[in-house]
Amino acid sequence: MKRIVLTLAVLVSNACKPDASEPAAAKDAGGAIDPSDSKALLAEVDRLKDQLKDKPKSFEVLAALGNLYYENGRYLDAVDTLRQAEEFAAPAESARDILLAKGVKPQAELPSDCRRAGSDYGLWQITEATKSMEPPRALRCLEGVLEQELAVRSRRGNAFYLIGNAESALKEHRRVLAVAPQYPESLFFVGAILLEQSQGNKAMLEEGKKMWRKLLEVSPDNPRAALVRETLPKADKVFAKKAEKVMPAGHPAAAQGDGNLPAGNPPAGSGPMAHAGPTAEEVANVADAVKGTEMTPDLNKGLDDLLTQGEAALDRGDYQAARDQVVRVMPMRPNDARTAAALGGAMRGLGRTDMAQRTLSRALQIDPKQPRALFEMGKLEAAQGDSAGARKSFETLQQSNAAFAQAHKVADELSKLK
Repeated sequence: MKRIVLTLAVLVSNACKPDASEPAAAKDAGGAIDPSDSKALLAEVDRLKDQLKDKPKSFEVLAALGNLYYENGRYLDAVDTLRQAEEFAAPAESARDILLAKGVKPQAELPSDCRRAGSDYGLWQITEATKSMEPPRALRCLEGVLEQELAVRSRRGNAFYLIGNAESALKEHRRVLAVAPQYPESLFFVGAILLEQSQGNKAMLEEGKKMWRKLLEVSPDNPRAALVRETLPKADKVFAKKAEKVMPAGHPAAAQGDGNLPAGNPPAGSGPMAHAGPTAEEVANVADAVKGTEMTPDLNKGLDDLLTQGEAALDRGDYQAARDQVVRVMPMRPNDARTAAALGGAMRGLGRTDMAQRTLSRALQIDPKQPRALFEMGKLEAAQGDSAGARKSFETLQQSNAAFAQAHKVADELSKLK
């Protein structure tokens, strides 16, 4: 973290003091910002956003900034910033791939002139230097300087996963494994995503288990190894086809194991990462990230369409499909009562009662008369044996939105209460 802070501190300081020399800038920024306080540095980056916007940024600065966003829960910002870092690394990747395609073998040791040195000598300068080198020396330099790019791709994959975009997460982590087949973080996430998405697909299930077994082989002390060891023996059952685990439409599924990912990686999907929704802290963090995103008419229309699809899935009792749609909307609308209500309904239907309670309560805090939140809360309270609470929720819904209540047969729900 200290290296990240010092890298970014130079950029921040230069935004304020364009004429300062870099060593002095680093010193001034280092004295003003506690290297252990990433939140303070991020606040300064946000404050100077306009000044920093047009400042030239290297791969190293973009990678550091993307990591800073990630560590502070700003996953949308992390995805975009790390994308820019990947674009900076593209020429080096291309040069490396050309040499590998020719059958070149890298020399054993990393030359001293291919090691990063401060903020003035990094990926771009090293890539340029390799153009005049003998192929084995050039390939070793390119592989060395691109090691950080593997971490960038992996971290971007994690960020995608955390905002509910498993497809993009899988793509990033597979690209890492194509270059570094034993990369632990990517072995874990490729395995996890394949297992979650297998749903009876034996080939995906077996590939997912293979990835996890390889993780235990190459990195037995990895922080994620405990979860993998616990889950692998029962993977066939945990990741069984959905139809084997879900009750008929309208009935909550039996509770499943809640095995958690390590800190900073909330669960998602199924199995040990079953059907996660956002924590209160994640919602707040994402709200900060969204502040920098332009909500264009096209973007809003796309979000509306996803939410409508999620609500339709709820109405037909397909709670997993509802969850998969709504979690794509949530990062962009963390304080929207309708979105929270739909997510709460999906959690209720999937048997995640604690998550449902928290999310529906949040929706009703934003809008006490939100119709779906009242309906889903009533259903949740009825299932928990709180007839009085359920009656109050249903009757409030009837009074505030008779059309929704009639469409969802609230009168029938009331007649079932004791």
